[in-house]
Amino acid sequence: MELLKKFATSSTCKYDLLILIILQLALGLPFLSSIPRIYVDEAWDAALGYNLANEGKLSHPFIIGFGGMDIQFVQNRVVLPLVCATMFKFVDCTIFTSRLCSQLLAIFAVVGLYAAMHRWFGRKQALFITLATIIHPWFFEVARRARPEIYYTAFAIIFLWLLILYFESGSSVIAFLSGITAGLAALTHPNGIIIIFSISLAFAIWIRGKSIGKLVLLAGVGLAITVLPYIIYVYLASQNSQVNFFDQMQSGMVYRFSIFWELGRWKRFFMRFRLLPVAPVMLLSWVAAWYRSDRKDKALATITFLFSFVLFLVTVNRDERYLAAIVPFWSALIIRLIWRLATDESFIWCKKIKTPFAAGVIIAGVYMVTCLAGIGTIFYCLRGADFNKIIKRIAAVVEPDSRVYGNPVFWFRHKDYQYAPYLISYKGIPVQDAVEMILEYEPDYIIRTTWWAGPPLGIEPAPTSMPEFRKDWLVDIVCQRLGKKVDEFHDPYYGPIEIYKLER
Repeated sequence: MELLKKFATSSTCKYDLLILIILQLALGLPFLSSIPRIYVDEAWDAALGYNLANEGKLSHPFIIGFGGMDIQFVQNRVVLPLVCATMFKFVDCTIFTSRLCSQLLAIFAVVGLYAAMHRWFGRKQALFITLATIIHPWFFEVARRARPEIYYTAFAIIFLWLLILYFESGSSVIAFLSGITAGLAALTHPNGIIIIFSISLAFAIWIRGKSIGKLVLLAGVGLAITVLPYIIYVYLASQNSQVNFFDQMQSGMVYRFSIFWELGRWKRFFMRFRLLPVAPVMLLSWVAAWYRSDRKDKALATITFLFSFVLFLVTVNRDERYLAAIVPFWSALIIRLIWRLATDESFIWCKKIKTPFAAGVIIAGVYMVTCLAGIGTIFYCLRGADFNKIIKRIAAVVEPDSRVYGNPVFWFRHKDYQYAPYLISYKGIPVQDAVEMILEYEPDYIIRTTWWAGPPLGIEPAPTSMPEFRKDWLVDIVCQRLGKKVDEFHDPYYGPIEIYKLER
């Protein structure tokens, strides 16, 4: 614990952290409710927190199916709803307040990363590594969404810091806290388990020192204490025949083992925010971590590899934002590459490089310019986006006590109209039966959009015209069969929106 006290009382560290936190807030708070464009999972997770805060029950207020989520939610995604529920006890549930919780976790990540890298590489490198992370467009993105990515990233960084402290001090308290942190990451998202596993294995391979047996024992106790209530909760919930843990975990998705799918994930990771110039820098920094390097560099490289590889092997979702979890570790590799080029003569493996400092400056420039340009492009391309305007328009059209059926993102205005339960998965259900399931909840209006799972992601333009009624989209089928269009409008950032009144 002396290590923690020494770090906390250092005036230099305090000033560094103040600068880093101010920078994070300066990038994270402006236009928080509108940038990035709202995504379906944000309404999904925020609604769980809202229901927990107001009904005292962890269940979905609007999702039908998916293993009985409307009865009892049992996925290991409970930390975010708990944090949001705490927030919603004091303030209203909005897009802004939901995302504000993520900003708080981003600050934890920033502080934890600086502290961890300070122990390994010293103050200056820790400062630059944390700065490189904050300005990365993917860290910027996940820190501004009400989704689990920033949560398990923050817990993973704090877990890394605690392991560093343990191997320096052998503290039993630190070992116990590391287990609690690992448990919190595991209860945030399945990817939290993967990143904790990756860090643990990297330390077991490369970082020698204090007794691993003591760490495993005490961390195991902390992990068990954290996870056991959830296991009991799942067991009790599963006694209800309508609740199925495995159906909720799969969410209707099927795993496909394909290298092409995984390459597509990485392609979208670099293309989403025009980060292609950073790709060779990342690759070079990873390769360099194995050349005449410290075990700490190898540990960082191992973490990035293991997470990417295990994610490829086990995930059912090819979402590129999952890779944001290793951005802090890769930022550390890049700064380490630059630092070694500038200061370590033994690192120069090519005699042709006569000015390694200049090479480091070029790499730093490419990274900084690309990342800042990416964030600048996000602000510029989405400068007028505001989903609140859309749901206000819908609330002004529909009658106050009406039930509205549409994509889950429209739930955020549920206090101005009644949001009808939403049938996301109807695979294997005959169309007529699916229509009847919707009508059982007696919706009065249906919102038709060009997008199904969620509004347009990234910075690409929204569709400009509404397509003909699609035969495989349930909303379109109901609108065509039973609806009468009562309003339509076009939003430049979300595309055309149509409101239909059901006539039964």
